[in-house]
Amino acid sequence: MNEIRPDSNLALGVVKVPHRLGTPARIFSALTLAGALAGSGCVSADLTKGADVRREVAECLPEGTQAPSLVLRAIWFPSTNGFRSPDAAPFGRVSGVLALAGDMLWFMNWNETEHHYDMTHSVSFMPPATLRIDRFGTASMLVIQSGNMAYDSFELMNGGDLGSDPKATQELYDNLQARRARAPGEP
Repeated sequence: MNEIRPDSNLALGVVKVPHRLGTPARIFSALTLAGALAGSGCVSADLTKGADVRREVAECLPEGTQAPSLVLRAIWFPSTNGFRSPDAAPFGRVSGVLALAGDMLWFMNWNETEHHYDMTHSVSFMPPATLRIDRFGTASMLVIQSGNMAYDSFELMNGGDLGSDPKATQELYDNLQARRARAPGEP
């Protein structure tokens, strides 16, 4: 009769599984995972063309607000001055959508229980607010400093929500700057 010794791996709950993946299989697995992660980043942050999303976002906007001209996947970092902010921490971020409507950016998050967007924050991008893009590696954030000196940072996310969408961030920044330049009374 085979007894299990008290100091054996089996008695201690350690089970040794033979490693059957050779180097080619490990390389294939790593390439497959990398391809899946990279492929998920091919979708833009822009959700504007989605009729359902635009309708749901418009329903969340205050009455009398223009329809959104842009709706983007985003993470809002309240009171954060970009990536270098000492306050930047994962505890203070909210995932949702950022909508451009009129002279405001409106941030909303999805209420899963009630199946609608909830307004979380709004901020004017018109002067005296200042705008800039902060970059860290391949990631980028739109940073707005309001006239009251408060900061808001928004990281636009690609379709897989696995990474930043620097192209969409640059396009939003350019759009906001063009609107600021056309504003009455602005130089």
